[in-house]
Amino acid sequence: MFRFANIEMLWWLCIIPISIVAYIFYTRLKKRQLSEFGDPNLVAQLMPDASKSRSVWKFSMLLLALALLIIASARPQYGKGDISIKRQGIEVMVALDISNSMMAEDVAPNRLGRAKQLVSKLVDDMECDNRSISDDDIMLSLKNFYVDMPGEKVKGIDLKLRRGEILGIGGLAGQGKVGVPNGILGLYPAAGEIEFDGEKIDPSKLGDALHKGIAFVSEDRRGVGLLLNESIEQNIIFTALQIQGKFLKKIGPFTQFDKKAAKNHALDMIKALDIRCTGPDQYAGRLSGGNQQKVCLARAITMEPKLLIVSEPTRGIDIGAKKLVLELLAKMNREQGMTIIMVSSELNELRSLCDRIAIVSDGKLTGIFAPDASDAEYGLAMSGVTEGGNV
Repeated sequence: MFRFANIEMLWWLCIIPISIVAYIFYTRLKKRQLSEFGDPNLVAQLMPDASKSRSVWKFSMLLLALALLIIASARPQYGKGDISIKRQGIEVMVALDISNSMMAEDVAPNRLGRAKQLVSKLVDDMECDNRSISDDDIMLSLKNFYVDMPGEKVKGIDLKLRRGEILGIGGLAGQGKVGVPNGILGLYPAAGEIEFDGEKIDPSKLGDALHKGIAFVSEDRRGVGLLLNESIEQNIIFTALQIQGKFLKKIGPFTQFDKKAAKNHALDMIKALDIRCTGPDQYAGRLSGGNQQKVCLARAITMEPKLLIVSEPTRGIDIGAKKLVLELLAKMNREQGMTIIMVSSELNELRSLCDRIAIVSDGKLTGIFAPDASDAEYGLAMSGVTEGGNV
């Protein structure tokens, strides 16, 4: 079997006949000019070394070389047939500096730890990314959105969330980033247009967003996120039970709470999120901060939401718990295609996880950046400069 890998390159062979026509025209023109100069026989005697065949030979060699170059560029191939080879994977070698300078803590937790996190994220992204993100597939749209949350006021922002992405919302403390999710959920007075998955959300109706498929993990886990005097099991199933009617079973005309299903689900969540506890009956108020945050995430996951909003998910928890929480968010997004909004004061965390990062300053949106945008761009946006940053 013979073929050309870049067959379109063969179109350049059209230069050959064009060059031949041009050469014939040129030689005839030159001959005419010589005849005007004087008698051709006399000119031949004056130029005894001139050879008609030499110029033709040189031109032919030039055309031949050009033709061979074009054919070579088309990459001729010969074989017995095409064979499709399925790629099973790729080999990647990563070299990390482990000198003492890598223990510097100018980034959290330190340079070496940060490098390991980035390498881990790279490998995870290569292994599994089932997402399909399109600028035309908008899941959530905010227009002229205001939130009157003390210390976190939002002053008329426009923001679009693409289905399947992780959108980060960052900024300095008290600048309005935390007000965005609290306004969407109706926890504080809000105004403006909220459209979610083709439906309008009324922020004045507490619970409207939950009923439409949005789950929220609050930054105030002890005040809003948890029922401290209830068991881990009750905390995990509470919202899904109240909003969606999960863990209820029909017995004739009656509806009964399915204790077994609730218990099994709580045990599954405890195992999946590595919640360190004595069992599902332990009070949530007696857990560490990191484990309380895992319970909040378990409650949100139990709803199987279309959109998960997490606000300051790693605040006040240890490094190990932070790693697990961030890995869980990445896994849900990459493997399940869950759309996520992550609000955080930790810019490094947002950059390691998010597809885009929106910066809020003084209640206004000052830019939307790619994770690899420069520190200077992020710094300007956080200080209120609105130039640049629109991805």
